[in-house]
Amino acid sequence: MPLQHIEVARDLADGATLRADVAVIGSGAGGATVAGEVARRGLTAVVVEAGGRPHPGGLGTHVRNAYPEEEQLQSEFGPAVLAGLTPYEGAEQPLAGLRGQRFAHAVGGMMSFWSHVCAVPDHATEAEPGVPEDEMRALWRQAAALLWSNTSVGAHGVRQRRLTEALAAAFPGLPPGREVQPLPVGMRIGAAGSPEYSGIDALLTSGDAAAPGRVTLVPGYAVPRVEMAGSRARAVLAVAVAGGGRRTLRIEAGTVVTAAGALGSPMILHSSGVRPPALGRYLTDHSMVSSRVRLSPEVLAGMGARDESFGVWVPSSSARPLHTQLVPGWTRVPGFDESVPVRETSDIGQFVAVAPHPDNRLLFDDEHRDAWGLPATTARFELSEADREAIRAAAADHVRVADAVRDTSYGLSVSIAPPGGSLHLMGSTRLGTEETGVADAYGKVWGTDNLYVAGNGVVSTATTSNPTLNVVALALRTARAVAGS
Repeated sequence: MPLQHIEVARDLADGATLRADVAVIGSGAGGATVAGEVARRGLTAVVVEAGGRPHPGGLGTHVRNAYPEEEQLQSEFGPAVLAGLTPYEGAEQPLAGLRGQRFAHAVGGMMSFWSHVCAVPDHATEAEPGVPEDEMRALWRQAAALLWSNTSVGAHGVRQRRLTEALAAAFPGLPPGREVQPLPVGMRIGAAGSPEYSGIDALLTSGDAAAPGRVTLVPGYAVPRVEMAGSRARAVLAVAVAGGGRRTLRIEAGTVVTAAGALGSPMILHSSGVRPPALGRYLTDHSMVSSRVRLSPEVLAGMGARDESFGVWVPSSSARPLHTQLVPGWTRVPGFDESVPVRETSDIGQFVAVAPHPDNRLLFDDEHRDAWGLPATTARFELSEADREAIRAAAADHVRVADAVRDTSYGLSVSIAPPGGSLHLMGSTRLGTEETGVADAYGKVWGTDNLYVAGNGVVSTATTSNPTLNVVALALRTARAVAGS
């Protein structure tokens, strides 16, 4: 659903001023959730985004919707995604210490390309500690509804049934609710009968959020700083990133929410003179172990020409602290036999938690500025011996998963992504106490009256689940706090 009712500000004059109840920096999952929720509660929001439209589809839609067929995943969808992912600010090289990290500078941020996995975290090991359990579970349910999350993908497919049975036999006795099950996916069946995958359109068109005039989107402007007056944020100062002339923009608002990613948000706060002790610290990620396999003859037996797609999930739990998913692959895998039809293969992905540590951090250089006027920033990120041991255990577990479903005559190549390679960088603006966090449990930055954070950076725990559902849930809580204040 394109953002037909969202006003898009274009051709703004140099030095223009916009006004709204809430200014949101970044249009990804966190920023779009905040903007949509405050709009549903009657407030106006201006969302400023450094990137432009990521693909020819409707504004705010997921790129997957342009490639509905499974056969298009590796030939068209995958290249489109990879073309939209670059190092931060489009630099030639990623930050040192985060060799695998890539970003989408585009309307919708990573929500334009996300894997649409709505995995529910394990509350016992992954929930945000400052949020009461009943409320956290309710927020996850509400986030799932906004993201169109459901488990209908592959419900009647041969591969879905056979993969589920094979993994259930390989991993019996898992805790209730965390056993082998269909993978929750952010999609729905559209009017034409084809799947529609959610982007920020799902977050910004629900209910009254789509009311004309409630949300204004400003693409193509980076934010070098927030103007502060003591403990209050007065305005967002933005600069056009293209077109020459360095046109400036001022957005005045009663509340400012920065949701510019786990790199952008801490850089903006630091540049604005807002520097809680934990800012940029406790940087974390998941380690990612992955492979592609040709599915076994037993899994493929009886599969028709139009077998439904599939998604199978082994949730993380205290009994088995690994997120495992089997899904159709969308990128080319070096060394894999490309003559095997896509529909006869599966990607196996596992996320391994990395314990947050204050020494894993961003380092800000106040003497030098980058292309967007932010402090030049580097990263320091090292795995502990305990983290490495968890990766070794995950690699052994990965072979067990693969052997349950693969054609063993094709062999197996398992890869471990470099730091940042999961594309789920977290923790740099984490929730917590004044000593261990950048913001309180509602996302309000410590030492400020009306400045909030949202997005991946706020996650404070070691996690294995894809973070999107959690990020949207926490952003709903932040938006409601903003609206209530």
